[in-house]
Amino acid sequence: MKETNNKRDIDFLERKVVFRISRIISWILLGIGGLGFIVSFFFLLFSLFPPTKERVAKPELPPKVTIDLSEIERVITPPPPKEKKMAENKVPKEKIKPTPPPPSPQEVALKAKIDTLASYFPPDKFTWKTVYKKVVIRSDAWGNPVEWGKRVEVWGLDNYLIGEYGILKLYPEIEEKIDVVDELIGIISKIPVEKRKKALKAYVSLRKKKERERKREIARIKKYIENQRYKAEIKYLAKKAKKAKTRMKALIAFGVAFVSVAIWGLFLVFLAIERNTRAIQEMTRKVG
Repeated sequence: MKETNNKRDIDFLERKVVFRISRIISWILLGIGGLGFIVSFFFLLFSLFPPTKERVAKPELPPKVTIDLSEIERVITPPPPKEKKMAENKVPKEKIKPTPPPPSPQEVALKAKIDTLASYFPPDKFTWKTVYKKVVIRSDAWGNPVEWGKRVEVWGLDNYLIGEYGILKLYPEIEEKIDVVDELIGIISKIPVEKRKKALKAYVSLRKKKERERKREIARIKKYIENQRYKAEIKYLAKKAKKAKTRMKALIAFGVAFVSVAIWGLFLVFLAIERNTRAIQEMTRKVG
């Protein structure tokens, strides 16, 4: 009788205390595993989306160079410096060249603009076209000329436009050259005749200076954009590597959470089977 009572007390202790505590702990662990399963699943989804690359905002480029009348007047107002004679340049021997193609409409328009500009420089006061003088380049032993050439006798004002270092050499497009000549015509037409040569020199000098500054600014902006794109690429690769690492960790956590849920689920099933088995045994004992 005493042994039967002890056995019943042990069964009661297992049923009321051990199994209940085991179920509570199992449900808690199952909840933690399920939560880890959900969180790791969302991290896995997040890591599957490709990282975004940072956009580099392109700064505005400096505007095209323009020169107004007031800038020219400021330059030509002070007394002019002493003019230095330009060095004589030997012109290479003339060679027979193939017939050039007919000029395009834009080239014709540019020539007409230059002719219009030249009309603002009276021939009796200014030399527009450069004057060349025929000279002997090479003679034989008896002093007879063998090779003839040309040298500059008088530098013309057109040298500031279409010469080797003329302002129009800075612009590859015909439209840009036309715009420059148009701007120059608008300025020269408002300058007194005696100051027009100085105004032309001042215009060419100012425009060259501004074009150099504009090119430096454009180069600086391009360098800045290149550096920003490089930094954005570095950040993108870092984000990509971080997401790959996160994806690996999420896969591991997902697997661990899945296994944990499965193990504690089986444990709860075992407890349920044990509880039902004891209930059946109790009923059988009462019936017996």
